[in-house]
Amino acid sequence: MEVRVQEAPFDLGVEVALMTAGRADAGALVTFSGIVRDEGGRLSELRIEHYPGMTERAIAAIAAEARDRWNLAGGLVIHRHGTLR
Repeated sequence: MEVRVQEAPFDLGVEVALMTAGRADAGALVTFSGIVRDEGGRLSELRIEHYPGMTERAIAAIAAEARDRWNLAGGLVIHRHGTLR
């Protein structure tokens, strides 16, 4: 399981291609992408802060629990922070 906490945007298609390249051991790929909703025009951006180190550890613990619970073949969590529009 890989956990990345980053401010920079990423390309979901590229991440999926990297994760599945040369693999034939998984029967499905599941993704979740959060987006900033405008709350009826009242919200133009969202500022997400985090505590370096603590954030990665907490997300890694959740990912490990999911891996163990559902016998996952792999995993990648990319959590953005900073200003999201």
